[in-house]
Amino acid sequence: MTEKKELRRRLRQERRAVPNKNRIELSQRIAERFLRSDEYAKCDTVLVFISTRIEVDTSPIISRALEDGKIVAAPKCKNEQRLMEFYRFEKEDDLEKVRFDIFEPKQGCEKIEDFTHAVCIVPGLAFDVSGQRMGFGRGFYDTFLRGFSGVSCGVCFDEFILDKMPVEDTDVPVNAIFTQSKTI
Repeated sequence: MTEKKELRRRLRQERRAVPNKNRIELSQRIAERFLRSDEYAKCDTVLVFISTRIEVDTSPIISRALEDGKIVAAPKCKNEQRLMEFYRFEKEDDLEKVRFDIFEPKQGCEKIEDFTHAVCIVPGLAFDVSGQRMGFGRGFYDTFLRGFSGVSCGVCFDEFILDKMPVEDTDVPVNAIFTQSKTI
């Protein structure tokens, strides 16, 4: 547990050090790779996080999915239960800033419950080559992914792909990872 905590702290520092211009440029390449994938082509619904300053920018994925007529939904977190529910949104005005500078869908957005043909874009500070991820430490995605029937896809910069990640019993790996240079 201490090893994982220290790794998370170090990864946050490294992520903060990535210049925003580089983050945006690399994010565009990651988005292009994902948007050309079979995972994207076969899905009807894209579950996607609204990115913060240290994450892969998901706005190109969101824009294209909306243009393509796919259902796009973002998570709302229920802190006390560490649960996430996904709500459909169609424009930036459907989102509001909540805690930790995170944006979530506003009250009144439609809750999505059918994940039959869904792909879930999963954030992470880092991933390893087997699909394990280092999240932000609150456990929301691991809890959600345990019951998710669709395809989970991590998005990450190349330099944050590790050979091996410290893993706990509660950690859930993703099905695929997209970086600016490869798909794992």
